Amino acid sequence: MKKILKNGVVQICFALVAIAALIILCVFSKTEKDLITRVSKVLWAKYYKIECINTECKYVVAYKGEEAGKTTVKIINTNGKTVVKYTVDYSVDKLKKVPVNATSKYAILALKDDKDYTHGYSVVNSRGKEVLREEEKTLYTITDKYFYSKTDELYTIYDYKGNELFKDVKELTFYNDKKIITFVNDGLNIIDENSNRILDDYEIVEDVKEDNKTLYLIVRDKADTYYYFDVKDNKIVGDSFYAYVIMSDNRLLVTRKSNNEIKKYVLDANGKEKEEISSKSKITEKIKEGYEIVEDSILSADQKGILVRNISENSLGTYELKTGKYEEIFKFKDASSKEVNIYNLYKNLETARLEVGCSRTYCDEETILVYDPFENKIMFKVIGSEKEIRNYREYKNGYKVITYKDKTYALYDDEGNLLLKSINNIVVPDQKVLVDDKGSESSVILYSTKEKKPLNDDNTLALLDKSSDYKLYRYFDDEKMYLFDKDGKKFKEIPIAESSVIAGDKYILNQANKKVTVYNLIDNSENTFKLNDGDSLSDENSAIIAPNKGMIVITNKNDENIRVLNYKGKTIKKLKNSTVKSVNFDKESNKAFLITKTGKTYELYIIK
Repeated sequence: MKKILKNGVVQICFALVAIAALIILCVFSKTEKDLITRVSKVLWAKYYKIECINTECKYVVAYKGEEAGKTTVKIINTNGKTVVKYTVDYSVDKLKKVPVNATSKYAILALKDDKDYTHGYSVVNSRGKEVLREEEKTLYTITDKYFYSKTDELYTIYDYKGNELFKDVKELTFYNDKKIITFVNDGLNIIDENSNRILDDYEIVEDVKEDNKTLYLIVRDKADTYYYFDVKDNKIVGDSFYAYVIMSDNRLLVTRKSNNEIKKYVLDANGKEKEEISSKSKITEKIKEGYEIVEDSILSADQKGILVRNISENSLGTYELKTGKYEEIFKFKDASSKEVNIYNLYKNLETARLEVGCSRTYCDEETILVYDPFENKIMFKVIGSEKEIRNYREYKNGYKVITYKDKTYALYDDEGNLLLKSINNIVVPDQKVLVDDKGSESSVILYSTKEKKPLNDDNTLALLDKSSDYKLYRYFDDEKMYLFDKDGKKFKEIPIAESSVIAGDKYILNQANKKVTVYNLIDNSENTFKLNDGDSLSDENSAIIAPNKGMIVITNKNDENIRVLNYKGKTIKKLKNSTVKSVNFDKESNKAFLITKTGKTYELYIIK
């Protein structure tokens, strides 16, 4: 018995050690991913110019040779690989070939004269061979496999070898990171990234995304019927539906008609039918005679109430499904007046909100209200056309921000008391949003439910800084700059004289009094270290370099040395006799191009 117990203890210990090791590995992997560890040289100081091809800077172009003579041009990706290489002779060629875009298989070059005027475009493959030249049309990249031209509102699509695939295209739209393309010439067409036809005579009406990544599409046929479209296998999944609502967790609430009965179903993000949530017949069984159901208020089997028309009283109201209790919302003018406007404000099937309105055409007075069918409760009500609701935002604790027709904003508590009114938007950052009007990013007043007061005012409006993965609100008064995280917590307050702040992906950098402080938004830690005389955190254009991946790049103008550090102040790389031309971070590859200048030549590094 003791031996068995001993073996059990040993097994538990081994399990605990394994779990601890796994946790350490996960933390280490996350730290490695979010923190720079290496600076690798790609090109030595033999190039008279190195620069980003465009503002995205997924590729750089490097020139080696004679500026007025024979030059070798290389286009390089964030892995340090040369994807396109070609040679030009500026002593012979009248037009310069300037890269304006590139992929791993081809590059688009603008043909420019000495005055920088564009005379057309050329497409070269990875070996530098010209596959297409257009003097009248502008050329644009799509994917590695093809590109397109545009002229006189018509498009032509080519493959990377310069072959014409589709011409006289009237409309051109891209989805799923350009892996799916729709266009109109003789009809509606949908093709994949290899130019294979996926669907004909269907239209994409919705691109459902999460973190800017397409999860699925909603397509519609000529009969105005909708379908779920899977972007992994590029095909329609499941049966059709004639109405739908996209939920906050990216599920679909779809409405179908079967045997003349209207039913609603929930589809998950993969298009799989999870459950039937309601049907008119099931609800009808609970409704007494004399009431007519408002179909748009049927949402879930779990809802406590529904909207109905009271036929005898010619009114609209709420109906409690369990007790059959009816409460009037408003009366119609006459028996023929039964029109109401209902809009879905809800974000998921657990928290539903409906905006219900009746105009003076059908009711004695203009009335708009917000109804929660799950609780069978009127959340907000306003009377009068001058108070017409334009937007509605509600927080978890019942606080609401209303945007009125006159473009004023009002904040109410859970009991409907007016707390704040302004010509500027109002945000409650310390509460979770249930229904959002998506208008809370700039020129906002922040209201704290904990302190029961606004944090700023109309003279110190806050701005949502989206340059970081961790969204931050910032505002200034006469003395300080204040930083609040998305949960309303004061992250930092910095004196105005010391507020040289720039945000990166997961870090914030502040430079003041010959010191650099870097705030780590992953674990809320911070590190401060001193700058030497002559140290600068800017590139040659005086732009402060953002601390992406905890990267701090310092140029010392006195001895022309560059130090690349992580946010803890550890030196990752030191470069002698160099200054920084530019640092450009590519979020997709999680790497940065570092272009440096040594005398009259340039070098290229990749920061990983």
